[in-house]
Amino acid sequence: MFNIKKRLGKDKSKTRDGDVENPLQASPPPHPFPPPSSTSGSATTTIPDGRRVSEPSTHVISRPTPLERLPSEPAYLAPSSTFGLTQRPRSRSADRRDDPLGLNILHEPKTPPLCDLIFVHGLGGTSRATWAKGRDLDYCWPQKWLPLEPGIGGTRILSFGYNANFAAAGPAPITGIADFARDLLYAMKYAKSEDLEELELGQRPIIFIVHSMGGLVAKQAYILGKDDPSYSDMVSSVSGIMFLATPHRGSNLAEVLNRILTASIFNHSPKLYVAELKNGSQTIEALNDQFRHIAPRLKILSFYETLPTSVGPKRMMVVERASATMGYPNEISKSLNADHHTVCKFDNYESADYISVRNALKTLITDVCSTGVGPSKTLAQAQERAEQLEYLLGACENHQDDFEFFRKRWTVGTCDWILSHITFTEWATDKEESPTMLWLHALPGSGKSILSSFIIHHLLEQSSCVYYFFRFGDQSKRSLSNCLKSTAYQIAEKNPNFRYALMDISSTSKTLEKADPKTIWEKIFVGVLFKLRLPTTMYWIIDAVDESDHPQLLVEMMQGVANSTAPIKILLVSRQNDDLISTFDRLSVVVPSVFLPLEDTKRDIRTCVEKEVQYMRARQDFKSMVIERLVAAANGCFLWASLALVEVMRCNTQEDLDQTLEAIPSGMEQLYQRMERKIISKTKDRPQDRKLGHTILTWATCSRKPLTLGELAQALQPDFSVMLDLQFAISRVCSQFVVVDASNRLVMVHQTARDHIMTTDSVLAVSADTGHAKLFTKCLAVLEEQLHRRGPDLQSDDQGFVRYAVTSWAYHFNLTSVDSDEPLLQLASFLDGNTILAWIVALAQLNQLKVLVYSSKIMTLYVRRKRNRYGSTNPLLHRLHELDLVESWATDFLKILGKFGPILLADPLTIYQQIPPFCPRSSMIYQLFERLSPSSPPLQVGGLTQDVWDDSLAKISLGPKTQTVAVVCSATQFAVVTGAGVINLYDSTTFDLQRSLSHKERVCAISFSSCSNLLATYGFRTTKVWSVKTGNIMHQIRNPLGSRAFTINFAAGNTELIIGSNDRLIRLAELVKTNPDWSTLHPGLLKEDTTIDRPVHNVPWRMAFNSGASCVAVAYRGSPLCLWSLKPPKLIRRFMRNQDYAGNAWTVVDQVIWHPQSEEVVGLYMGGHVFRWNPWQDTQQELQAYGSILASSPEGKFFAIGDSNGTIKLYNFQHFVLIYQLSCENIINDICFSPDSKRLYDLRGQFCNIWEPNALMRAEESVEHESDMVSEVASNRTAAISEVVAEVRDQITAIGVQFAGQHQALGNESGTVSLMNTAEGGHSTLQLCKSDVQLSITHLDWSCDGNYLASAELTGKVVVKRVQLDSSRRGSTATPIFEVKLQVSLEGIKQILLDQEADRLLVKNGPTVTVWSSNQNDSGENDGTSVELPDTRWIKHPRDPELLLAFDPYHIRIYRWNDLSEVSILDMPKPLFRSDPPTSRKIDETNKDTNQAVKIGSIHTNVSGSHLLIDSVKATAAGQEHSTSILPTSTLKPTKGGVSLSPTLIPATIQQQIEIPLGLLPKQRIIFLDKDYWMCSWRVGANPTTEKVH
Repeated sequence: MFNIKKRLGKDKSKTRDGDVENPLQASPPPHPFPPPSSTSGSATTTIPDGRRVSEPSTHVISRPTPLERLPSEPAYLAPSSTFGLTQRPRSRSADRRDDPLGLNILHEPKTPPLCDLIFVHGLGGTSRATWAKGRDLDYCWPQKWLPLEPGIGGTRILSFGYNANFAAAGPAPITGIADFARDLLYAMKYAKSEDLEELELGQRPIIFIVHSMGGLVAKQAYILGKDDPSYSDMVSSVSGIMFLATPHRGSNLAEVLNRILTASIFNHSPKLYVAELKNGSQTIEALNDQFRHIAPRLKILSFYETLPTSVGPKRMMVVERASATMGYPNEISKSLNADHHTVCKFDNYESADYISVRNALKTLITDVCSTGVGPSKTLAQAQERAEQLEYLLGACENHQDDFEFFRKRWTVGTCDWILSHITFTEWATDKEESPTMLWLHALPGSGKSILSSFIIHHLLEQSSCVYYFFRFGDQSKRSLSNCLKSTAYQIAEKNPNFRYALMDISSTSKTLEKADPKTIWEKIFVGVLFKLRLPTTMYWIIDAVDESDHPQLLVEMMQGVANSTAPIKILLVSRQNDDLISTFDRLSVVVPSVFLPLEDTKRDIRTCVEKEVQYMRARQDFKSMVIERLVAAANGCFLWASLALVEVMRCNTQEDLDQTLEAIPSGMEQLYQRMERKIISKTKDRPQDRKLGHTILTWATCSRKPLTLGELAQALQPDFSVMLDLQFAISRVCSQFVVVDASNRLVMVHQTARDHIMTTDSVLAVSADTGHAKLFTKCLAVLEEQLHRRGPDLQSDDQGFVRYAVTSWAYHFNLTSVDSDEPLLQLASFLDGNTILAWIVALAQLNQLKVLVYSSKIMTLYVRRKRNRYGSTNPLLHRLHELDLVESWATDFLKILGKFGPILLADPLTIYQQIPPFCPRSSMIYQLFERLSPSSPPLQVGGLTQDVWDDSLAKISLGPKTQTVAVVCSATQFAVVTGAGVINLYDSTTFDLQRSLSHKERVCAISFSSCSNLLATYGFRTTKVWSVKTGNIMHQIRNPLGSRAFTINFAAGNTELIIGSNDRLIRLAELVKTNPDWSTLHPGLLKEDTTIDRPVHNVPWRMAFNSGASCVAVAYRGSPLCLWSLKPPKLIRRFMRNQDYAGNAWTVVDQVIWHPQSEEVVGLYMGGHVFRWNPWQDTQQELQAYGSILASSPEGKFFAIGDSNGTIKLYNFQHFVLIYQLSCENIINDICFSPDSKRLYDLRGQFCNIWEPNALMRAEESVEHESDMVSEVASNRTAAISEVVAEVRDQITAIGVQFAGQHQALGNESGTVSLMNTAEGGHSTLQLCKSDVQLSITHLDWSCDGNYLASAELTGKVVVKRVQLDSSRRGSTATPIFEVKLQVSLEGIKQILLDQEADRLLVKNGPTVTVWSSNQNDSGENDGTSVELPDTRWIKHPRDPELLLAFDPYHIRIYRWNDLSEVSILDMPKPLFRSDPPTSRKIDETNKDTNQAVKIGSIHTNVSGSHLLIDSVKATAAGQEHSTSILPTSTLKPTKGGVSLSPTLIPATIQQQIEIPLGLLPKQRIIFLDKDYWMCSWRVGANPTTEKVH
């Protein structure tokens, strides 16, 4: 007896709750395997009660304090791992602390995993003990046994834990199977390893091994994940599921268990997830119905129990075989000799049940891996990641090409001295005190780049190394931005954490292809890389820094490395100059740096010379003499030695050799002059060769990028005959000035050679102005020849030079001289001809539309320079017409890209006939279109009143008496907050209202998360975090009483909210908690005394956090602006105004924001002056602006100010100058930029305006051209201001189409009804009438004869007027004949209809349909002819004027006009949608919710009335789906009895393109707007695969 008690006491914590085990059982056998040597870890973090949960998480289920069970507690309340109920009470607190929640790694193989196995426990189970016999973790077979099994040990094994403790006391959390499934998906996507590395689930096949309810959780996760874009890619890697006693059809025990919990006296409560497990539950039935459609894609194994389980005093089968198997054709089922508890745990590794499970799992792993799912998916995902990175960073040149170019020129035995040089070794070591920066500098031609390639090769073999070679001959490779992007790309390839961080950036912001260097540095390196912890030191090698566009800026930016958490060593290689010396001196104060002058290179030169001279046919003593003379004369210059060696090795006799050695000069300049004289001498009698040589030198020195030999051959024609051997011809006519590199590209041998050719005074000299003018002329000639006449396939290899000309003519035009008119005349001829549209087509085909922006900027700057030049010349010689032409096209280029860019990419040929009609009449493209268009153009557009391009894109009305408060933008949406606490979400592309969120109280702060999936709103009483996609409230936080937030931001990877409020406190809310609340961050921080000259109560009234929420700027009413640090908490500095700007020491700051990419603050003083302040250096700058609203562009290049007069002023931040000004009516309430910085949003009264200024578009030119533009911008700081006066037009809110006539009625938001004569084809409108109150016209409808017009106003006023038009359209009248004022329902007036002669008027007010006689009075009382028909759409019968048709998705009802009596009901087949399951088309009358989700969107009649176009709309989680059909009206006859109609369905391939149906054209053509909102048509009945949409 003593032994029994001792055993029970000892093993109590290890005995599994609910396991029916004999307490007298002998000790468990010894462990079957020795401890595995594999690495195992837990992707968790500790929480206060000692357990661990996966991190990060947006939803963590808090657990109550474990119930200390009393002796009298019923034994059956102790939870089991599944349904089973135990016979004795046990404490579980210790066990659950040992079993972490979330996703945990049990085994990590040493080699890359074959696949991932994820174990999911069941009801009442835990992540590890569920799988261990007797809860002894030494028997946890997934962790201890499987890693040692052949073929299984190569997989990664994980276990997911969730809080399914049904016996927990206290209120039951509202948590069901779907909630657990979402937690599983989130954990799979965001869980980290112990060293915070990404788990990268989805990169290889995934297999679930699931027990009991865990199988339902896994199934639900699979279903949810496939429909969620955030998880779909990861879930697609799920290849198989092994079910262990999963109740697919429920269990009878679930209902019993919930009854027990309900009756418990120990505060137990029934659980939702337990209720969902009962037989026949809706949850299980819905889950099975969804899963059966996707189960065939998976390999499924189902094991079921065969022994009854002890449940209290009884034994019963928990999950019957019929419930544990699904009966699918691909399912394999097998019984196990176990009950519900032991089906997932085994006595030892020789157990028959374990062997069955193991063998099945081994086969499953072999199957999913051998099918190639893993490797091919990994390859596809790797390619997708690369494409995403290339999109974010821009398509960079292959960085390996330059490395290989110089590496091939390396000679064995050279450069190895650097590895033992003390300065280099000190820099390369990992010691903490070692220098971070090494500057290796030397004279030109001393072999620096070859030495760099040697060091790179060495470091790549030893550690992690990234590199970049600046190249003087390639414009794109002189770009500092490209250097930074290439470096980031290489790091992302090597480091998954950095790669995922870049992916987050790419999902929330525009591509960085066009960003400036500072933005890239701050956003990618300072903002991301320097905050990571890298496992090893990363080396950066940057060669030829002096050949960069901005060498000093590059060195200065390296100061940021001092704050890097990641260990980084940087080697910069360059020539030495005074500017770099001083810059490096300043850098060394911040970053530990050392300098290494490359002075003694004689040994390496000797090695190279010896290698070449050994092949010389001469005596050894003569060879030695040659070596000594060359090494001595080289004077440390590799370039000189290599060029001299070429001449020496060409000698045939010793006499030639002696003469050559004597003649070769010692310096590089003298050597170039000698090479030059030889070329002139050799081509003296061959002028064609000299011309060829000069042309090739021109291309080599002036081209935008090095030409390939193929491109050069095309460029030389037709001036020169086709070369038999172009490379040989180059060496013959250009000597050694030009070489062909490993990529067959034409390059100058060295930058010094290029400098010599461009400064020499010989016949070979290439003048920059003349050279670029020559290449500009050639580019235009090729475009005229190739594009206009032939329209070639630009992707073919033989069109390389055409591609160069398409993208480069503007580059050469920019570098021509303004003294000559010839380039201007050539460009004007090109722009005035037909080729200009072909050029735009070519840009679209090459995906290079960004060249439009660059070309526009070049042309604008050229016009400015030319006009300045004309100031000192004879006016009679001025080419003003040509300048106007160039200037006009410069504007057109920007607007074409801004308004039609996506369309051009999708279909470049739309530039010819579809785009020009939508352009203003004074634009050059419109005028060109008019000249090119046929007499009857295929597309005519009426109603456009603009003569010039407008910066306004859209104007949105939020309704009368609505006060707009704030506007914020995300990547795909923008949100407008109203004074009533309503947040309207709009699509950024279509400006459609997507949903309205009601905070139900006034909102004082709002913010999108960085990933744009969450929206936080701060009200007076609560803060709400919304799902942008669904509109659901994800979190609701009660606000402190009396606290009002000035600003709210997401922080810590969107897992926290941080606010600054009027009670001088910073508060934080952790969204990973189940019920987040506000906690005060550093309570005394903002309460220090900030006054300096008088005692005041310092109440803040403006606050702003910096981008990382590490600092906050606080503006007070009675003291200076203060900057506070949150990490660590302290006051950094007060802002004292410079005495040069004001006499006072400080001024009240009215608005304050942070520059998003730096630590500078921008603000507005009370009075309107704008300032910028660097609090760390305490420098400031100020301008007169007189603004009241302030906003910054996301990348920090611009900031905008709005003033009280309604003017928006746009400033360049770097130069702090005004560049754009837009004047418009009404006071501005708020301003913000779009994420891509191309648009401005402002709020004025009830309206939101969207602007797209040219100034923002021009800033989008690729930084590939940054070196060409920087001097222009810097020298024209004040000359580039553009002023625009915007006319904000009223939005059209209703259209009345008159089929039989020629006048169309238009109603707008100000209550005006106008007429347009479409027969005239003009753009002007005639005002017909105007409402007494300036509120929107909601509906218009004509009588059939076109003499009467009915209108409905937002107020509920409905009027019928007789319209009389004279021929001149000047004496038009509209006489009211009927008027009624309705009490508008909550749904509003939905429709109005006039009968044929305007005798009757139908109004659908909400669900009520009423018909009035137009002869009755205006009392508003109807004559009793009303019916209630919600969700119907009404039209006049096209064939019978006495009838009306009412449509719902499944019926057409026919009514009489005179009394609204129902004549008959016609049945319509159920509309088909893409998302519908493959079931019958029979209408499910019992499923009301599903049927109500389908509504009639619109009904259109053709002109003859013979057919109807019916559009049904179904609301889905992703938006709306359309089902469009055509019905002949001849079938709409009154009949007795049910009649079923058979409309013609639009084919699925066409239906997928339809966004908005517009109507039916003659000859059975439907007309519609496609997904890109282009007007299209398709002939009904045509084969959709052969006859395309027009």
